[in-house]
Amino acid sequence: MLWKDVAVVWLLGLGVLKGEDMSYMVFSIGNADLSHIGTLAPLVKEKLMAQGSSRVTSSLILTGDLAGAGIATSSWDSVDASIAGRAALYADPEAQSAFGAAGWTPLTLNIGQVLGERGDGEGAYSVGVSAVSANHDPARNDQLSDLVWGVASNHGVNGMRSVRAIAAGEQTGSYLNIFYTDSVDGYLAASAELAQSAEFVGFMADNGGRITGRTVNRTMG
Repeated sequence: MLWKDVAVVWLLGLGVLKGEDMSYMVFSIGNADLSHIGTLAPLVKEKLMAQGSSRVTSSLILTGDLAGAGIATSSWDSVDASIAGRAALYADPEAQSAFGAAGWTPLTLNIGQVLGERGDGEGAYSVGVSAVSANHDPARNDQLSDLVWGVASNHGVNGMRSVRAIAAGEQTGSYLNIFYTDSVDGYLAASAELAQSAEFVGFMADNGGRITGRTVNRTMG
């Protein structure tokens, strides 16, 4: 599952997050001159991690309405920390200069709560699968993650994160599964197997789940 807006495709110690061990992913989407990505991506990572982010990744959207746009994804222990960290980034003179040189134009910002993680959440590509659910039971998050990961990991997918949109405009309340892989073909093979799985199809039916979109992204740094 993951969220309905195909723009929100980018994406802590890996494992299942439970109880009060909450983390959040912030997706900052915008346009820029990609010839500057070699400078911009490591700079943004350095600055945000210095502000407390545990993971920062820059990607290029390859498919969908926003193909060609970039997305910087950062992970935080709290939303307050993410807001403070981004404010510090945009106030930093070195970052301001880099953004200006690259012509960075923000398009949208979305925040999601991480529901669970499996495997190694890194790869040459990320695939975001968005979904909505009419009556999803949060208590079954682990069951669904185990089911999907059991198939995906057999097709070379490195890892996955499940996210619920908590501040994403019209997409708030929807879900997103982000798959990290070095081969999009491998992910597609896993997707095809899940589509034929009676257990997965039954789970989606029981929860009123419906996949609404899929976006492929290339990791840039």
